[in-house]
Amino acid sequence: MAVSRRGIGSRGGTYAPEETRRLLMEAAMTLFEDRGYHLTTLEAIVSEAGVTKGAFYYHFTDKEDILLQIQEDYIDNRLRNCERILASTEGPVEQLKELILEALIGIVDYRAQVAIFLQERRFLVGERFSAIKTKRDLVDEYWMSVMRAGMDQGVFAPVASPRIATLALLGMCAWAVTWYRADGDLSMQEVAQQMTNMVVSGIFPR
Repeated sequence: MAVSRRGIGSRGGTYAPEETRRLLMEAAMTLFEDRGYHLTTLEAIVSEAGVTKGAFYYHFTDKEDILLQIQEDYIDNRLRNCERILASTEGPVEQLKELILEALIGIVDYRAQVAIFLQERRFLVGERFSAIKTKRDLVDEYWMSVMRAGMDQGVFAPVASPRIATLALLGMCAWAVTWYRADGDLSMQEVAQQMTNMVVSGIFPR
């Protein structure tokens, strides 16, 4: 649907593309997290954002498209950070600690996106799901390469295959969205260190 740039955006009639997109994204995240994707209508999103339906269609093709963009903003940030860590950090132990810390920081900075992905990812289908899955698989592979290197070098306890260990640790990090609090007893750095210790030493005394 082609929409003119003029006369859309806020209901006052002005149009600021980046601000309008931000308002729509924030509104969708709030509603998806509170109500769920299925119960959130397009009308509710534009009402929450305070913009017109025309503004929505300027930026997104449909409700599933905005769900895709919410996920892509999050996973693209994760990919950039993983690549930076692997390029700038030496050794699997330090790399793993930095990857865990990056994941926990992501949960704080992208809390709504993480919660929405865990709860609503089934609503992404076809090519849209494939686009997100390809990027998430690449994040998994970065982690797995570190886990594999640590086991090969004998610095990680070989209590599971690199794949199972990676998936378990990624799951622990992802579900921290349900229990981690920035004002809690432990900092993100302390949580990341303790998770790394579990991988290096295992949870049972030797």
